[in-house]
Amino acid sequence: MPKLYTRNQGGNLRYYADLRGIGGGQVALKPPGSSRATTDEIEAHKLLASKIEEIQGKVAASGSTRLKPFMDGFIRQNPGEVTEQWLHDTELRLLKAVEYFGADRDLVAIEPKHIRDWLNKKLSYLANGTQRHYLHALSGLYRYAQELGVVPVAYNPVGGLYRKPSIVNKRQRTDEFFEIDEAARFLDPARRLKLHYALIATCLLTGGRRNEVFGLSVSDIDFENDLVRIQPNKHRRLKRAWSERAVPLWPQLDEILRPYVEGLDRSGDELLFPSQTGGMITDLRTPLGIIAAEAEMERPRLTKFRHTYATARLQTTDGGKQIALWTVAKELGHKNVSRIEDTYGHASHYRPRGEVVEYRVD
Repeated sequence: MPKLYTRNQGGNLRYYADLRGIGGGQVALKPPGSSRATTDEIEAHKLLASKIEEIQGKVAASGSTRLKPFMDGFIRQNPGEVTEQWLHDTELRLLKAVEYFGADRDLVAIEPKHIRDWLNKKLSYLANGTQRHYLHALSGLYRYAQELGVVPVAYNPVGGLYRKPSIVNKRQRTDEFFEIDEAARFLDPARRLKLHYALIATCLLTGGRRNEVFGLSVSDIDFENDLVRIQPNKHRRLKRAWSERAVPLWPQLDEILRPYVEGLDRSGDELLFPSQTGGMITDLRTPLGIIAAEAEMERPRLTKFRHTYATARLQTTDGGKQIALWTVAKELGHKNVSRIEDTYGHASHYRPRGEVVEYRVD
């Protein structure tokens, strides 16, 4: 509830209002034309009533401050002009928040301590990176509410968390890449079992991030110029502005994708690797597990394919000289070479020193 309080300034008690309970802030109650808070209690009460009326008017104009109705408006308006897939994922995450906090919970009634309880009680079983996705979705909702004046500009309970789930690895995993022969051994059962063979090969032979590859359109495969173009489209955005790039269409990937694309009944900006429902694929764990079992290997994480490409690419040459780190960084969508040196510097036992990336076993 709104309340009055005073501050002693130069021997005078001046009146202030705490309006955080109704979506406002802590403000000085200044009479019109004055730059300082009033010292008159009766005038302070009148100014407080005016402030309350002003805030309530803004809330009424902006829409409901209840969590579920406001979330519905946020999704419907699509203020960030993002992809349908992003909206779908965000809506699912926000619905988890609605389920926990309650559909009629007022936005300003959710505090950082409540967010912590939500993390501990409902999201703790998820990986840290996934928990952060849920937090980002809710934080985005509050930023939208700030823009509309529904909550104070600085009010975002997610931002008030002292410590958020960390996604920084404590140590670099030494098993986070395939040797050349291991990658070839993994690709073979994918081909024989016809389990996402073209998709897995594209991951291994481009080094693309998960959604970059899952969201490729048919037209992104440029057979004429031997390039795979990783660029924003209607299916997904890219991680960073500098993530847009072109990666060589290596001969092995050309051999796999050319017949695959020729057999498609779609073209242009339609998905190259759609799910059974026609949207983007979201999970490959089951088929990866089947392939890994057939190859007598552990099921890899998708990031392992990216590390494998980087490691193999670092062993290639360009004009007889070792490939430049900057070239590898650019192909992976980084703006400098530090990530290549710090994260992808795996010591491979294989030294092909050829000019192409390929996973073949003679």
